[in-house]
Amino acid sequence: MSAAASEHPGADRALLMDYGGVLTRPVKDSFARFEAALGIAPGDSYATLRAAGQSEDGGMIGALERGEVSVEAFDAHLRGLLRQAGYDVGEGTGLLEGLFAAMQPAGQLWALVEEVRSHGVRTGLLSNSWGLSAYPFARLQRSFDTLVLSGEVGLRKPDPRIFALALERIGLPADRCVFVDDLAPNVAAAEELGLTGVHHQGDDAATRAAVLEALELGPAAGGDGRRVVSGA
Repeated sequence: MSAAASEHPGADRALLMDYGGVLTRPVKDSFARFEAALGIAPGDSYATLRAAGQSEDGGMIGALERGEVSVEAFDAHLRGLLRQAGYDVGEGTGLLEGLFAAMQPAGQLWALVEEVRSHGVRTGLLSNSWGLSAYPFARLQRSFDTLVLSGEVGLRKPDPRIFALALERIGLPADRCVFVDDLAPNVAAAEELGLTGVHHQGDDAATRAAVLEALELGPAAGGDGRRVVSGA
């Protein structure tokens, strides 16, 4: 082992992290606050969006995540869907902003990013963006070596091309990288490409243990909410 590898055991490894629901409070909590403020039944806004995004390209959600439509166009589309569902949402209501208003940076996984960086691990953010206003860019740029946001690159998870782009930017092959996301289909897509996947289900301690184990920086530790699958 070289002196550099001894000093930085993670120098040939990388950690790619999702943002919403991983480095923030659960997305559903922010949606719930939005619904309560507008008198929308719990879960209806999310269900409405999901139903409208079931096409192969993700419908309006996919278009927003790829940066193909503006926030204003998305707001108008969602307002129409909610009105069809029986909710009178005013024209001046910023819907996308409201959906994510409570999705602030939170949790212990920020500390995990700094922890692995101290071991020489390269770090990247890989996020499907719904506009850019919700991202704390100054903090992200301090914590991550590269930021891959779907709306900026015209690709969205689980498209294999966005993972390939993230690997290119991080400068390591898939089998040296760990990917964390709160959505199982995105984790599965990463695993198919050879990354090690960690499905974050709200338990920061379990996710930390899984990531450290996958990066060979710590012993295995059990806990609900953990899923590690090696693509190697």
